[in-house]
Amino acid sequence: MNKLLVALLSGVTALTLAACAVQPAAHADLPATVNATAPANWSVDADVPRETADPAAWWNQFNDPAMHELVASVLNDNLDVQAAVERVKQAQALTTQRRAALLPQLDANAGGAYTRQNTPPPLGYVKQAGFGLALSWTPDVFGGERLELLASQAQLVGREHAADQIRLALAADTAAAYVDLRWAQAELKILQDNEQIRERALKLTQRRLQYGLSTKLDVARAQNQLSDLQSRIPRTQSTIQHQLSLIAVYSGRTPESIDKLMLANAGETPVIPVPASGAPQMLPSDALLRRPDVLVAYATVQQRAAEVGVARAERYPKFSLRLSDGLLASSYLGLPTLTDNLFSAALNATSPIFNAGRITAEIEQNESRMRESELHLRQTMLEALKDVEDTRSDLVSTTESTARLTDALSASDQSLTLSTQLYKGGAASFLDVLDAQQSYLRDADALNQSKREHALAAVALYRSLGGGWSVTGDDAIKTASNKTETTK
Repeated sequence: MNKLLVALLSGVTALTLAACAVQPAAHADLPATVNATAPANWSVDADVPRETADPAAWWNQFNDPAMHELVASVLNDNLDVQAAVERVKQAQALTTQRRAALLPQLDANAGGAYTRQNTPPPLGYVKQAGFGLALSWTPDVFGGERLELLASQAQLVGREHAADQIRLALAADTAAAYVDLRWAQAELKILQDNEQIRERALKLTQRRLQYGLSTKLDVARAQNQLSDLQSRIPRTQSTIQHQLSLIAVYSGRTPESIDKLMLANAGETPVIPVPASGAPQMLPSDALLRRPDVLVAYATVQQRAAEVGVARAERYPKFSLRLSDGLLASSYLGLPTLTDNLFSAALNATSPIFNAGRITAEIEQNESRMRESELHLRQTMLEALKDVEDTRSDLVSTTESTARLTDALSASDQSLTLSTQLYKGGAASFLDVLDAQQSYLRDADALNQSKREHALAAVALYRSLGGGWSVTGDDAIKTASNKTETTK
């Protein structure tokens, strides 16, 4: 019997080693695909100042402690991130199951029986009890199980990068919400400052009216200017509350439970966080290899290529081996127990002969799905390149616009001061003061909006560059294949 066992194991091992296992469908690796798609340089590269900072934790480039603390808190507590982590754990469990299917399974079995029969002696009743071990194994001769493991590992890599993609988007959305909050708070401060200016102007016209140096028309105009500005304050306060509520949702908490002291108390002069002066030095190919959406798309290509191999493996025979050994004790009519050593070995093989084209159709379906995933990968890279180019262009334009508006606001401030002084001295009309007030408010709003757009452009640029969440492209490619090599 032992010779039979050795012969069976030797035959199965020989088949496994001699067989040419089915391989995944051929496809270009990620670096080759990126190099064939990405340009050598960015189209706006010459206009963008370069920064040597690493964009891994890009929110540190804004030098705002409150922003740092907020993003870190959101990444730890957000519910979408926690759900993405659970999906990664599910993929890890599936990979463990696939790997276990490649190995033999050993089971213990035990049983007992009592049988009473209406037959002449010596029979009448029989007692039996036994236990043993059973070994079952489905050798992966043609690689179908190994390819299923490869597909599950690619799915695991894809879900890990998908979780990185959620973290990147969440960090960018949180930073953008924080910028919008500071912008709304700065806008409220601008309105309050201009409210004081216009209140002083209204009082000035009222005093001049008492001495006959002004008219009721000037007072009405001053009151109209003041009331029109005051009508904007409630809307701005509502915007601040909306941003606080949005940040609370990102933090995985209710708006009532968020710590508003850190966010709502912006100090005497709310400041929109100012990003680094330049963009990180990065080639288009490097940016594509860092982006989680590109890595997710490539992991899908790997998964589909492995699934094509799984479908092709259905054409070949499948083998199963079962070995069992144990002891059986029997007692007849209370006679002394008889013990037997039970051993069995079985090798089964099944091979498809006729399936009405089902296997071929399944292969064609999986090949089409793989080609679709390759097209999706190329489309994702093209959209990624457009995203980076657009955000780099926005960063350049908002930088220049902010500088010009800073000069414009300084001129408007000087004009307002001079027109007010001339009006007090009777050398200018109140229309000059009203025009100067409107210009000052308009330029202050425009500068505040430009600072907001500049900060948001920087956030969008860091997001488009991948944010530094994922490993490099080469490491991502090796993850699934290296795991499979260990199972061969």
